[in-house]
Amino acid sequence: MSVFGENLQFYRKQKSMTQEQFAEQFDVSRQTISKWEAGITYPEMEKILQLCDFFSCDMDTLLRKNAAELEVFDSQGYENHMEKRRRSISVGVAALIFAPAAYELLEGFGRTPEAFMNTLFFSIIIAAVLILVTAGIQDEIYRKNHSIIGDFYTKEEKDKFAEKFPHRIAAGLGMILIGLLIAMNGAELPMRAGMKEEFYDGIFLFLAALGIGLLVHTGLGKAKYDVAGYNKENLLEEELKKRDPQIGVWCGCIMILATILFFVGGFVFDLWDICWVAFPVGGMFCGMAALILNGKRA
Repeated sequence: MSVFGENLQFYRKQKSMTQEQFAEQFDVSRQTISKWEAGITYPEMEKILQLCDFFSCDMDTLLRKNAAELEVFDSQGYENHMEKRRRSISVGVAALIFAPAAYELLEGFGRTPEAFMNTLFFSIIIAAVLILVTAGIQDEIYRKNHSIIGDFYTKEEKDKFAEKFPHRIAAGLGMILIGLLIAMNGAELPMRAGMKEEFYDGIFLFLAALGIGLLVHTGLGKAKYDVAGYNKENLLEEELKKRDPQIGVWCGCIMILATILFFVGGFVFDLWDICWVAFPVGGMFCGMAALILNGKRA
């Protein structure tokens, strides 16, 4: 049996398909499939491309490599990479919201030096940005080296995550709504002597950071199990490359403007208590820009 024949048989059995079912899928006879797997004959280039698309593999793997060995290696590497990416992005996004939360909590106590609060705020923001940038670069490198992954997750694994998915989404939204309720009633809630209402704004942002972090972590978990979607994204890599730079330029301009507004509001008008709002608002505009630009190319 040839390498191609062994790989074809391996992928076919992964799909739990008989030779008859497989032959019907590709509009050929069962004898043709048998000859392909035995290495007696080879399909035409058009059929090979169809096979690669059907099995979510590249041509080099199908024709020359040991698909069974690569499947084990790639599956473990994919799982490790996606989990690391999932944690990094969740922590990075949560930290971006936790930065103003920490600022407002300290402001609420009314005894913390302004310089310390500003230093802590920017330290958290810088750490969050570095985490997100590192995760993005690592993901890009991984995708270049592993553009196609076989769908190795079992139905039981996917079903188990699907059962947890709505509960995690509800928990994340619940944290945000509870925080919002606290912030709306901050003036009526008890406070110690010397404390300010900003303390409860900080509680809201802290719960929002946890809730949004959980939502991002859950969403990326769902994306991890969508191996077909991962493969499709990589196949459309060239199109995505055309979109991403434009989105990056707009987001960069928006966040630079947000930073300028933050400093102007703080140093010129002494509005340190509220000018941090420029950053979450800038983040929302970045998201809107990405949706608009992607929508135009869809």
